Amino acid sequence: MTLNPLFASQTNAAPSNDSPETEEEYGYKVLIVDDEVEVHKVTELILKRFRFDGKRIQYLHAYSAEEALQCFEENKDIALALVDVVMETEHAGLDLVHKVRNDLNNHLVRLVLRTGQPGQAPEHQVIERYDINDYKEKTELTSQKLKTLMYSGLRSYRDIQTIDMHRKGLRQVIESTSKVLKPGSMSEFATAVLKEILNLLQIGSSALYCTAFSEAGGPVQKQVLAATGSLANVIAEAELNGLPAAVREAFDHAMQTRSSFYFENGYVFYAETDSGYQNLLYVDTNGELTSGQRELLDIYCFNVALTYVNLLRGQEILDTQRELVYLLGDAVEMRSKETGAHVKRVSLVSYRLAQLYGLPEATCLLIKQASPLHDFGKVAIPDQILHKPGKLDEEEWEIMKTHASVGYDILRKSNKPILQVAATICLTHHERWNGQGYPTGAKEQSIPIAGRITALADVFDALGSKRCYKEPWGRDNVQQEISAQRGEHFDPVLVDLLLAHFDEFWQIRERYPD
Repeated sequence: MTLNPLFASQTNAAPSNDSPETEEEYGYKVLIVDDEVEVHKVTELILKRFRFDGKRIQYLHAYSAEEALQCFEENKDIALALVDVVMETEHAGLDLVHKVRNDLNNHLVRLVLRTGQPGQAPEHQVIERYDINDYKEKTELTSQKLKTLMYSGLRSYRDIQTIDMHRKGLRQVIESTSKVLKPGSMSEFATAVLKEILNLLQIGSSALYCTAFSEAGGPVQKQVLAATGSLANVIAEAELNGLPAAVREAFDHAMQTRSSFYFENGYVFYAETDSGYQNLLYVDTNGELTSGQRELLDIYCFNVALTYVNLLRGQEILDTQRELVYLLGDAVEMRSKETGAHVKRVSLVSYRLAQLYGLPEATCLLIKQASPLHDFGKVAIPDQILHKPGKLDEEEWEIMKTHASVGYDILRKSNKPILQVAATICLTHHERWNGQGYPTGAKEQSIPIAGRITALADVFDALGSKRCYKEPWGRDNVQQEISAQRGEHFDPVLVDLLLAHFDEFWQIRERYPD
């Protein structure tokens, strides 16, 4: 083949401090597409010493448009392609450009057309119709101009790649923030935050999330909420005394300065709420982050801080709501002179039964939170009936039975999920599996599951507790009575679950005695 003027020789001495090629790291990929072997050899020879961002270029070779298309499919990160126009056909290079941009949807790679036959593809038509980044006749490209083309093409690719990375990163920040908004507990929130940070930065890393707070001016308490990697073993520690010294010192510095900061191999994020809660996040980045990674991390952590504040407020509202439910339940029990931990035990037994039954965790929690109000309607029962030590007569019993519907009528007016479930429990926890309960005589599956669960939990605990009309029963007697009421008073499946885990349920009684 005749040497084309494209490869006109120019002095190109290599820098004396170049490292041996075997020791240098590859950077960007450049694809040479031409059907003449000599063009590949000479192009790579001229660019042998070319470096960009301090790294060697990895050259890929294709000798037809078909080979080039396969190379693009296998290498999604090609930065620059030097494409001959005339190869197996007179417009093979143009067809390749069209397929790369439209079929492969690759708009990052910089495409430069080179032609030795400009008449086959006039420049103004090609630039107008095809998404290319430059068009050169081979006679134009001296050695120095080829290097200039490499610099401009790779810089353009680098800048567009940076913009695209930021676009994807910001989208991921938004998606990640939405994910951490979903968890209902602080621990779940912290775990989601750590997971999304590692996804965002694309690093294998260790990270730790904790909260620090003080109550009534007391000492600051630091609690680990979640951890990953080598720091995961500290999650079992309630406080931070077991943390590595470097992490402890980093948190102390953040709390003293009340600010976030980067250090050589990591990042500590700090935020404080109006109520004094401190939000601390430690990320071991295993090296220095790029400016783009830092920017995304800062944006994400800012959103995390806002989410943290909102979650705390929501948690405070839920805690208040749950505490009020327990207090109301206790008030009813005290009025019945049935003091002790009955409502607490009914709540825990109901929760565990719901879990064993296979209900969704959200439903289990609602039953747990609502079941303390199972006898709420007793507030309307006269004292002489409520406190009567002996058996109620028929008229008194009819009045006593009204507490189920009274509790329902009061609670059903609320649209809050906990009180809605509590209303259902009030109305149905005295129904029986065989249909002989009250107030409606519902039977079997027509009784809502929350009512069936609380009915069993209530009787299980009441049998083992002292009441104004009876002494507490022993463990064996309770077990026998529950078994005897299988399919009569109680749902057979729930009875089987309680008996199969009887030790666990009895331990709840022992853990919270009257």
